[in-house]
Amino acid sequence: MNEQQVDKELRQFAKKASGDLPVQFSAGIDQLLESLPIRSAQKKSYRRKNNWLIPVACLIVGMFLLIGTGFVSPTMAHMLKRLPYVGSVFDFIGDSGVKEANQQGLTQLLNQTETDQGITVALKEAYYDRLNLSISFAVTFPPGGNGFQHIEKLNYNWGGQTITRTFTAEEAKNNYILHWRHVGGNTYYGTFQPLLTEEMPEEFSLQLRLQKIGGAEGTWSFEIPLSRKPTDEVTKVTEPKVSGQTSRYTLTVEQIVRTPSATRIVIGVQGKGESLKLSDDEKWNQIMLLSNAIRVFDSNGVPLSSITDENGNVRSGIVGETRFTKDFHPISATSNSITIAVDRQLRFEIPLD
Repeated sequence: MNEQQVDKELRQFAKKASGDLPVQFSAGIDQLLESLPIRSAQKKSYRRKNNWLIPVACLIVGMFLLIGTGFVSPTMAHMLKRLPYVGSVFDFIGDSGVKEANQQGLTQLLNQTETDQGITVALKEAYYDRLNLSISFAVTFPPGGNGFQHIEKLNYNWGGQTITRTFTAEEAKNNYILHWRHVGGNTYYGTFQPLLTEEMPEEFSLQLRLQKIGGAEGTWSFEIPLSRKPTDEVTKVTEPKVSGQTSRYTLTVEQIVRTPSATRIVIGVQGKGESLKLSDDEKWNQIMLLSNAIRVFDSNGVPLSSITDENGNVRSGIVGETRFTKDFHPISATSNSITIAVDRQLRFEIPLD
C-alpha cells in the first residue's frame, strides 16, 4: 500500500470513528483533516517533505480508538477535558473564580447520568471550597424540540434541609445560582451553585434533584459526594486584627479567607455615641451601608471585583450582631498585600503571606 492509499484510508477511518465523539471534538478533528494536504505521487521529494503526516494521522486514529472504547483512566480523562472541543464545562460557563480554580486542577470529575422523559442529564464536575460550591452538567434534549429549553424546577438537600428553586427562561439565562448556555444541537451546558448560608462540613453528600426541564416533569436525582480537602490545602486564613476609627464607629479587619475561587473579608463593627442608640433595624442598615462603602485593592492598585448574588447585589452578610462579611473574586497571586478602604475615612494596608 502506497502513502496515498494510507492517507486516504486513515482519513476515511478517522471520519467514521468521529461519529461516536462529542460534536465539538469531532468538528475540530474534521477541520484538522480537511487542512491536511492531499498526497501526490508526482515528486519523490514532496513525499519526503510530508512524511510526518502518517504518524500524526496514526496518533489521531489512536485517540479515536481510545475514546471509542470508553477505556479512559481518571488521569487521561482529566487530560482529555483540557483539549480543544472537549473542554471542561467550567471553562465555558459559570463563576470566574471557579473557572480560575478549575484551571488549577482543583475540580473533581463526576460520572453520573440520569435519563427521564427522553432528556439526559450528565453531571460533569464539582468544585467545593469554604466559600463556593458549584456543579457542572450537560443536558441533552430529544431531537425536534423547539424554543428555549431550560431547567424550570430543582431542589437540593443537605443536613436535613431541603431547598426548592424554580427558574423562568430569563432567570436561566441570567442567574447567579444557575448558569445556562446552548452549545450546539440539542445540548446545553449548565452550572449550579447552591445558596449556602453557612460554612459547610469538610466532607458531605449533596442530594440534587431536577424536577422539571423544558416543560417536562420528571425525576433526575443525584447524590454527589463532596470534599474540600484539596482546596483546604491551598486556602489561607489570616486574622489581621487591624482597627481604625471614624466619628461613629470602630472597624476591625478580623479575618481574611482566601480560597482558590474567592476572597472573604470579615469586619467587626463597634458603634460609638449616637450609633449606640439605633434600633436593630437601623443598625443593620448602617452596617450594610458600611459594607457597600468598602473597596479592596491589590498591591498593584487593581481593585478586586465583588461577587454578586442572584439579584446583582454584592455578596455579603451579617455575622452575629457586630460582624459582617464581604466576598470578592480571587486576589492575584503576584499581590503581596491588599488595601481595604472605607470611603475616604479609613484605609488598612495588610501584608499577605
